[in-house]
Amino acid sequence: MTRVPFAKREDMDPEGQAIWDEIETSRGGVAQNYAALLNNPVAAMNFANLGGYARYETPLDPRVKAVAILTAAREACGNYVWTVNQRGAKAANIGDDVISAIREYRAPTGLEPADANVVQFVLEILRQHRVSDTTYNLLEAQIGSPAIIDMMVIVSYYHGLAHCLQALDVELPDGVTSDLTY
Repeated sequence: MTRVPFAKREDMDPEGQAIWDEIETSRGGVAQNYAALLNNPVAAMNFANLGGYARYETPLDPRVKAVAILTAAREACGNYVWTVNQRGAKAANIGDDVISAIREYRAPTGLEPADANVVQFVLEILRQHRVSDTTYNLLEAQIGSPAIIDMMVIVSYYHGLAHCLQALDVELPDGVTSDLTY
């Protein structure tokens, strides 16, 4: 059970309701993750703004973005983020073999170079808190310098979201199951 109540629009003050409406409009609804975060509407809105860029506006290739999201979620053992982003991974033509390799901590071994470069970059920044020149240069050659910043936004947002939802013990939506184990 979640550690905070899921916020309800009707229980919020006018400022909170306006923030709720903005999140609902921009995301096509308010999912459980944001209903939990909306216990602090201003913080939720700022977090949602970063997430909106990461999810909808960054020009990164959808496959690159999906591999980065899954890797960041897995590194955080982020059950909610991992599970709800499976659909996006499938839409980006990421096969079960790649998803399994990330889930089972086998990646980047065995992945195609483009996917391996993304996974290695994410793993280094999250595990070592820095990225080697070799890894940086490989990914920069693949996606370009501006996209490196987008990659950092995506990793930061989804890794942070996973930790927030775990700290709040936000459960998966009803009827949704996960294959992620710790």
